[in-house]
Amino acid sequence: MYNSWDVDLYDSSKAIKSIKNIIIEMIGGEIISLEDVKNNEIANILDIHSGIDYLRISKDGLTGIASRVQFGKPYNSFTIRFERNTGTKTEYKKRYNNIKKGYIYPYFTLQAYFDNKENLNLLSIAIIKTEILYKELEENNKVKNQKSDNYFKYIFWDDIESKDLIIIKK
Repeated sequence: MYNSWDVDLYDSSKAIKSIKNIIIEMIGGEIISLEDVKNNEIANILDIHSGIDYLRISKDGLTGIASRVQFGKPYNSFTIRFERNTGTKTEYKKRYNNIKKGYIYPYFTLQAYFDNKENLNLLSIAIIKTEILYKELEENNKVKNQKSDNYFKYIFWDDIESKDLIIIKK
């Protein structure tokens, strides 16, 4: 029996696979999913402790990618879970800590919007260096907060001033 987290992970992985070539065009290299690897201690450690969902292998080296996929309306923003109602450490706090202390974190953060889980038509996608995204989340006064079941921070792509942001809007 699968729980909703397993279903979400499956849907997200399937969506990213459908646009793998677009991601490669955006940042180059080869993309390998850690989300599809089962019972691999290293893949699990990279995911749980560093938030790395994919590895990018290029001629210059190896980098990690964090991904977030949403279905429906393209909000064209990066959305990061800031606080969980359970108090469990969030990806924001893990990555912020890892960046500040020099630990491993995903070099890139990717956010993609698709029409739905069946058709998987890409509506928009953006990729940014994670360190720059977190700097924006800390310093940009256009960052918004949202409370649902958890607490999120988000910033619209158009409000990010960095030239290191790569956006494709359809």
